[in-house]
Amino acid sequence: MSDHIDNTDKIIFAEVARGLAAVRRRPALVAHGCCLYCDEALAPARLFCDVDCRDDYEKEQAAKARAGRPG
Repeated sequence: MSDHIDNTDKIIFAEVARGLAAVRRRPALVAHGCCLYCDEALAPARLFCDVDCRDDYEKEQAAKARAGRPG
């Protein structure tokens, strides 16, 4: 019985490792003084003006990925 559990653990850890590797390969967002979604002026270190813009940006990027279009 422990062999099945050990094999399942290996599969789970492999999936987690693949997911982490995929996230690490994604290019990081770069702050440029404007909200990345609505272009409102921001402090230089901020990416989005609020949570709504961040969420909308992520939804838009996910939709583009599902459609096979580059971000």
